[in-house]
Amino acid sequence: MYISVPRNWGDIVSLRDGVSVSGEYSVDSIRNALEQEENIFLIGADAVSESAGWLLVTDHLALFGTGTLAGPNHPAGPRFPNLRGMYIVPEFKGESVRTGIVMKVPDIRLSTGAELGAFPCDALVSRGIDQAIAAAHGGAKVIFILNCRRPGSGKNNDFSFLNRLVQEIEGGEE
Repeated sequence: MYISVPRNWGDIVSLRDGVSVSGEYSVDSIRNALEQEENIFLIGADAVSESAGWLLVTDHLALFGTGTLAGPNHPAGPRFPNLRGMYIVPEFKGESVRTGIVMKVPDIRLSTGAELGAFPCDALVSRGIDQAIAAAHGGAKVIFILNCRRPGSGKNNDFSFLNRLVQEIEGGEE
């Protein structure tokens, strides 16, 4: 499993056997991991949502600007990849997990939250979707987790759910 989370999340996930934590939060780091035959990616991003807390993504909307698949095709995958089913949501023993659809906006810092009511989405991000698409383009599965805050409020600094998620995924891979 390859983990790519924003630098401002700090040293959240301790290094374990078989888990690579990216020092770089970029599409290039995802493509490099694909070349190393990684096939499961945990990608994290900060988000704006009507509900604070953690959200596991089941699908995305990317209506603004260009994406990582624009331009010449990268050899990691086919020219027109099927992105359906690219997101996986791990099951937690005895615990329900919030899931939803995320929409990419140019900058969540400039979001008013009105976008949440105008589109069928549960959260807004400005980073992470391009990395997820790059991983899926290379044939990998993606667990995309969002650290959601309400518009105008501070960030969620409780990362215990993220650590439980990594432990749960590791337990399922054995």
